[in-house]
Amino acid sequence: MNLRMTRFAHYPDRTIGLMELGDEHWYTVERPWLDNAPNVSCIPTGYYEMKKVTSPRFGHGTWEIMDVPDRTHILIHAANWSKQLKGCIALGRGLFANLDGVTNSRNAVRDLERITSDVESMTLTIVQGALRVG
Repeated sequence: MNLRMTRFAHYPDRTIGLMELGDEHWYTVERPWLDNAPNVSCIPTGYYEMKKVTSPRFGHGTWEIMDVPDRTHILIHAANWSKQLKGCIALGRGLFANLDGVTNSRNAVRDLERITSDVESMTLTIVQGALRVG
């Protein structure tokens, strides 16, 4: 399985994107790009292996992005705004006005967990781009 994330909006306090897996898609919010600094920056674009872990905070079956240069514990989890993140990626079903963050985050994470319930590892591709319409 290959998860693809396209970052399409960059602000001083956040990065907004679209994550896709087959016919499914979710919006993402991350910290802004601050040279990959731990806890305050989104991770670099590129290809990453992911595996399921048990997170003390987010529980069993949480996706962790592996082998991020100079970083550890980069998770995909529920949150609505970038200020709630420490370098991780939050999923949402929709976007707030002005692209301030993502909506329905818990449901979006549950969707990803359900769709990947029988998968233990997959690849994440992160690119810069624009939204495709149609």
